[in-house]
Amino acid sequence: MINVEYMIVAFTDMSLNAFDIPKLRGYFAQKYQDEPLFHNHRADGKPAFQYPKIQYRIYRGHPALIGIGDGLNALKRVIMDRHHIRIGMRSLIVNELFIDLKQANFGQTEELRDYRFNSPWMALNQENYKDYVKTNTLAQTQSLNSILRGNLLTLAKAFSYTIPDFNSLSVDGTYRQVSRNFHNIPMHCFYGDFMTNFEIPEFLALGKQVSRGFGVVQPNKEVK
Repeated sequence: MINVEYMIVAFTDMSLNAFDIPKLRGYFAQKYQDEPLFHNHRADGKPAFQYPKIQYRIYRGHPALIGIGDGLNALKRVIMDRHHIRIGMRSLIVNELFIDLKQANFGQTEELRDYRFNSPWMALNQENYKDYVKTNTLAQTQSLNSILRGNLLTLAKAFSYTIPDFNSLSVDGTYRQVSRNFHNIPMHCFYGDFMTNFEIPEFLALGKQVSRGFGVVQPNKEVK
């Protein structure tokens, strides 16, 4: 295992619903157009197909940003600047910030760890969903376990961490399908619990659209 750092910046004088996270992301993507990390696009405007270094969350009921890697330095601009956030018809002036620089163990372990998804995990795209629904319940669970292993590999790469023995990386979960609108398109996502021999720091996320608050992971213990 290694020790990793990540930062949480929460706006504690306001509340926000999870479905407003894309609007929060839109505010910062517009404000910091010169910094691709805030919108995860390349210089040519195309999406950067990498684990987002800045992600948007609801943190203990408040809108928040999480920065990892290069995102830590980018968040310093957020901390120093003043913000007047517009969410639909609401106009929110930021006066209070909660800043938490976290250090945590990260990586493959000998023992199993127990986790749950605190927000819907977007595991499937439209193509592999077609294959997913054609199989039985056991095969579907095995497919989701395999996808989750791949998500852990993506997360590891974001921290420049090489999984020592990927073949022995174990994931075993129970999942419950839910439907969520994404760009006005119903998407099939999942809640659930899973065990894996991998240490995942709390509030990080797995799967697709993690920058918009999907797939947030929490250890199966009392929330701090």
